[in-house]
Amino acid sequence: MTAQHPRRIVVVGSGLAGTAAALAAAESAGPDVEVVVLEKEARAGGNSMKASSGINALTPDQGDAAEAFREDTLRSGGGLSAPELVDTLVGDSQEAVGWLESQGIELSGRVQLGGHTRKRTRTSTRGPVGFSIMRALLERQAGDSRVRVVTGAKVESLLHQDGRVEGVAYVADDGSQQRLEASAVVLATGGFGASGELLRKYAPQAAELPTTNGAWAQGEGLALAQAAGASLLHLDRVQVHPTGFVDPADPASGTKFLAPEKLRGVGGILVSPEGRRFVDELTTRDKAILQQPHRQAFLLLGSDAAQQFGPALGFYVSKSLFTRHDSLAAAAEHMGAAPEVLVAEVEAYNAAAAEGRDAHGKTVFPTTIDPQAAVHVARITPVVHYTMGGVAISREAQALDASGVPVPGLFAAGEVAGGLHGANRLGGNSLLECVVFGRRAGRNAAAFVRDLLREAAGSYAS
Repeated sequence: MTAQHPRRIVVVGSGLAGTAAALAAAESAGPDVEVVVLEKEARAGGNSMKASSGINALTPDQGDAAEAFREDTLRSGGGLSAPELVDTLVGDSQEAVGWLESQGIELSGRVQLGGHTRKRTRTSTRGPVGFSIMRALLERQAGDSRVRVVTGAKVESLLHQDGRVEGVAYVADDGSQQRLEASAVVLATGGFGASGELLRKYAPQAAELPTTNGAWAQGEGLALAQAAGASLLHLDRVQVHPTGFVDPADPASGTKFLAPEKLRGVGGILVSPEGRRFVDELTTRDKAILQQPHRQAFLLLGSDAAQQFGPALGFYVSKSLFTRHDSLAAAAEHMGAAPEVLVAEVEAYNAAAAEGRDAHGKTVFPTTIDPQAAVHVARITPVVHYTMGGVAISREAQALDASGVPVPGLFAAGEVAGGLHGANRLGGNSLLECVVFGRRAGRNAAAFVRDLLREAAGSYAS
């Protein structure tokens, strides 16, 4: 060990990006390099534990191709996505999902989410996909002697000298000030979707909406990176998800459960409080819902869609976020809508599905709704869900300065990073981003440390 180059890599954050980075770093760095994960909360997992829609991957057996996946992502990004990051995401997608499956994570379900031209989003039939992934990876990490996890550790600054990051300073759970030297640091601290201060500063249009984010999503990683010389971009691009559940027990709550994209991917429809459809459920929907009375609408799930969604629906029913009704007429009465209006809308929807297009331009109809069968109903409202902007990174997950030059020793992955999603994130790309760039960050941090140690050994020998 050299005094100048500690045999240590620090990962800040323990969600999917941080966990993937830590595992990749441990695999790549060798047994003599310690990997330390610092998590400010008492428990690991972050917002990744709450992810529920799925993770994308190329699906050639569904007629998918890299160019189609690439174009869907770029189109969603509205011209702001960095093409090289998109190419990396698409190119690594099959390997990323294959790696998850090699950890025993079941991802056999497939749906087509809004904005996609192919059915390429993988889901788990055993429960919410984010929880399934994180539970398996955290168990694996806990059994890896090369990785040490420290919870209750709030990182306050990066140690850096002569332009190179050399570790972190943090406040431990007992309130003591700690310094941890390292030869590389990976930032995987997530976004700022729960920070009223940063939302008012960068995206005031979304600052008054409720959020799906845990209270921990405060965006501290942005200030850490900027102070070390990294550049930030697209901070004004905040994704308002069209469907957060309105809890009937606490309708005014500022934090809401996400009503996942998969609900519409299996055929859920959106209707106004009067029971009328007003939008293609598989395109951008938040603006249309914001125009509804009280910025709310209803999400209806027919019996076939409910069956396709799977066991996770039971969780939402247990929380009273969805209510089950024996018929469409009963559902209309629950909503306060005229039954004949809602039944007529559903019959028109089913007829449009048979023809392949409706009045709103919808051309993909995963399922239809039987008016006489059971239907599930939820009240929904738009919510702050994801922050697209963040630390500028290379395709190797290196943090970049304003000139596009890597900041030595600093890497970033997951929602703290910017440049991939552009103006709007394509559903299912966030978990994929965490795996693809988290693993790249871990591998490249390990390579950076190995190169430093090799150079130091050569200098010492000479």
